[in-house]
Amino acid sequence: MMIKNTESTLFCGYSEVVQGRHQVLDHNPKAIKLFKIELSQYSNVIDMLSRALTPLELKRARKYHQIKDSNRFIICRSFLKIIIAQRNHLKIPDICFEKSNNHKPFFPLDPSLFFNVSHAGDFALIAIGNCELGVDVEYINPQFQYDDILPTVFSADEIKFIHDSDSERHTFYKLWTRKEAIVKATGKGIDENFINIPVTDGCHKISSCLVSDFKNLSVSSFNLNEDHISSLAITRDDINIDSVMFQVNPTLDDIEALIELE
Repeated sequence: MMIKNTESTLFCGYSEVVQGRHQVLDHNPKAIKLFKIELSQYSNVIDMLSRALTPLELKRARKYHQIKDSNRFIICRSFLKIIIAQRNHLKIPDICFEKSNNHKPFFPLDPSLFFNVSHAGDFALIAIGNCELGVDVEYINPQFQYDDILPTVFSADEIKFIHDSDSERHTFYKLWTRKEAIVKATGKGIDENFINIPVTDGCHKISSCLVSDFKNLSVSSFNLNEDHISSLAITRDDINIDSVMFQVNPTLDDIEALIELE
């Protein structure tokens, strides 16, 4: 007996994401929150941020060959733990992560909490919400020659979409971040089906097996600045992705106070 493939709906669009007014502690169970971190702003407080990490996390940070990569890991991991601690009214030592079968990290004390982290250039993004989600940010590198990889990651329609756009390079990175965000949300990773996930603007009906059987996905792209672009993918159909905003990051005083409470 043949098993009929089920269909999923994937919507791809563009959004204007602005600075939110709500504080980190505001808890809306349906909200998707984005935190934008300018990494260079925290390079002089690495020692303080390191105190939020466990010995195993510090060991992982020391494995990076480049100091900037080690610092980036410390900044992103400490901010993730601090944000979750504020959100869930916990202390930093309570924030420990485990990995699922598909190697995605999760927070076992709150299974309803989902998060994802991405970084490029001097920016990092942390996305937090109550559904599986994925975020990707890329630096729009003016020197990167992408023509040779187009047929390996994009369909013929997507390649035409790139070539027909007003800014080919910007559109290449826009579509790339969409695919990355989708596979991070679904836990699929980059595999042979990466090319088959459609990410041109609009609504697509696709085989559910491409997106881990999630029935409804939305992915929205937005500019961080002139040379960084990002996309956010979510797996719920009752959340208006256009309402997503950057939330206020914890201040250095907040961070120090939370760490002192350990």
